[in-house]
Amino acid sequence: MYTRTAAPTANYVRLESALKRVGDALIRAFRSRTWFRADVAVSDEIAAEIRAAVAVALPLLDIRMADPGLRIPSKFDNRLRNFRKMLAAMSATADGAQMSAVLQGMTGKTTDAWQKFIAYRDEALGIVRNLDDELMPSADMGPYTVQPYNTGKGDWAEDHWDNLRWVLREGAKLLQKYGMGKYVGGSILAYPSRTLPASTGGPGALAMYRRTDDVMWLALGSTPQRILQSFIHETGHRVYWKFLGAQGRIAWNTYFDGDVGTPDVDAVIRAWEAWAAGPHTSDDADEWERVKYGRYLAPWMRHLDKTGQLDLEMWTEIIAQQAGVDEQYDAMTGSPKRGQTPALDKIIEKRGEIRAFMTPVTAYSATSAGELFAEAFAHYIVDGPGRLHPRLRSELRQALPTLKVGGRRGGPSAYRVAARYLD
Repeated sequence: MYTRTAAPTANYVRLESALKRVGDALIRAFRSRTWFRADVAVSDEIAAEIRAAVAVALPLLDIRMADPGLRIPSKFDNRLRNFRKMLAAMSATADGAQMSAVLQGMTGKTTDAWQKFIAYRDEALGIVRNLDDELMPSADMGPYTVQPYNTGKGDWAEDHWDNLRWVLREGAKLLQKYGMGKYVGGSILAYPSRTLPASTGGPGALAMYRRTDDVMWLALGSTPQRILQSFIHETGHRVYWKFLGAQGRIAWNTYFDGDVGTPDVDAVIRAWEAWAAGPHTSDDADEWERVKYGRYLAPWMRHLDKTGQLDLEMWTEIIAQQAGVDEQYDAMTGSPKRGQTPALDKIIEKRGEIRAFMTPVTAYSATSAGELFAEAFAHYIVDGPGRLHPRLRSELRQALPTLKVGGRRGGPSAYRVAARYLD
């Protein structure tokens, strides 16, 4: 059985209702089958009922993204196409005998037409539940105009509204505190899910900013502090594109490119190898994973996170990115897929080629000049100036002369993090 996980959109309800009619008609047809015969004898009456139900459902299965620049993943698009072909074949029949022949022709070695319909139905409803969204009444919250959306993936509850109000209020206070009050306000598209849906173009992200129309997307299903960090990060993107100016962005990009160098890859390798090659001391799950998969990235990163080694964790991630590490894991077991080179071995192989931005605030900040600006802006505002390497902090203040010193709110000092792994 398929289950609904959240308040459905109108499109979901229409499709669910139409496919239920098709399913009800098909099950009546298959009930006429005796246990010792594989064929289905469909009466003219039931065949007409199936055709009528299919006529309603077929147009609803022409599922397309509202944004022409976005497409449904080809795997699911192909499954939808096959589902439409299946229903179209039923629609083209003229009587019960033809319907019986069509249903019999859809029967394979292990599945019959009814079982195929159930699988296609669940997939189609899952696609709509995950991709569709619909407008809810907009709201003005201080200087922000908020447009909430129902996606079918998360119910709007009072917690989401509380998160939104707190984030906008706290975010505005912090921006004012650091002299960034002119950047308070704007348009926000809000979703009750933990991450943004695929319909936004940023599936899996916590937030997103689009400079062409100066709009921010915000997912509200996480913790308030995490949402706040994402909100200020995207505000940083807004500042970068809307207020910094072309010359300011050129200067920032020049700074980013000029601070690329060679990190101490060997320090990361030594720490990683010492952990992976350590003696087997117990039979718990973490120890078993270390012994068997210690040279792969995910177990090492989990160990660093659990033991609070944030500096080593950040530089491992940066170095792995620059080495082109892209490990694949089995969806069922969570273990690394066979035949791939462990991340540690790939980093050792490329140790002499690895170059990276040298004064990051997070691993993500080292990916591009724009992300560096947004991450530096967010951590300066949320955690305080002490969170940034002195050079990064100085460059940010030069880019934003009105940025106040404020006070430090805590968090590890990034320049201490960076210094440990620089040549």
